[in-house]
Amino acid sequence: MYDRNVDLEYQGTSQSTVLFSKDELKSIIAILSDISYIFLKSDRLVGGRNEKMKSRLFSYAGIFGYYYEEEYAYGKVSDITDNNIASHYVLVKLSMSDDSHRRNVVRDLADNWSDVLQVIFNLELDDNEAGNRLKKMESNIHTVTKAIEKLSGKNCKKPSNPLKVHPKKVSYNPFNITEDLKLAEGRAIPDITDVFARELVPMLASNQHSSDESRDIVANYALSMIKSYYDNAGFVPMLIVDQITGQVNQVAEMVEHISYAPQKNLKEYILSKIYR
Repeated sequence: MYDRNVDLEYQGTSQSTVLFSKDELKSIIAILSDISYIFLKSDRLVGGRNEKMKSRLFSYAGIFGYYYEEEYAYGKVSDITDNNIASHYVLVKLSMSDDSHRRNVVRDLADNWSDVLQVIFNLELDDNEAGNRLKKMESNIHTVTKAIEKLSGKNCKKPSNPLKVHPKKVSYNPFNITEDLKLAEGRAIPDITDVFARELVPMLASNQHSSDESRDIVANYALSMIKSYYDNAGFVPMLIVDQITGQVNQVAEMVEHISYAPQKNLKEYILSKIYR
């Protein structure tokens, strides 16, 4: 029930409970802004992925900006952001004004931020400017993660960390998938989501069947990429499996009009096909 005694500053909100203070939202938006420009300048996010990740972070800043400006009436987003984010916010505000869309955005927020956390982790794997800067922001990134969990009511998935993975013993491993960290050193695939999109999207677009069949199309495509790596190297570091499945899921995000959603357990599903 709405509290009629709530401070006037909060009377514009449609929620009965104010989740964030003015200073908290300003801080969250500022952190997201900083991360967005780290992504933009990263030499590891290639093939236009740096721009995509920057825009994605602009959208997260805009989501919290909506609560700052519209839900809680703390002030204007344009007063606390640069012109780039303020311009992007106009579009976010328009979409967030639709109740149904806003509910969907909030519902998916934790899952989508989990993907960003994996990108951050991947950048931190070796010595590069973006990764080094993000390592220094761990506390701030944690602040944003907790805020997203608070808003969505769901926990974010922790990034998969090969440094903390215990090797799995399997009786059948045809692609010699290994969690040996020494074999993973210096091995990473570039961003090839554009290639994946050119090849995978037509397969999904022509598929008029069930979501399970769509999942198999995506899994089998990723599996063929893993096999291709094995054919060239003779083994496949688990890190490469993570990167391939991660990029394939990013392609799925780019084609929301197709009846396929990113699979949280795509990696596990593919491994079950390999190890069986």
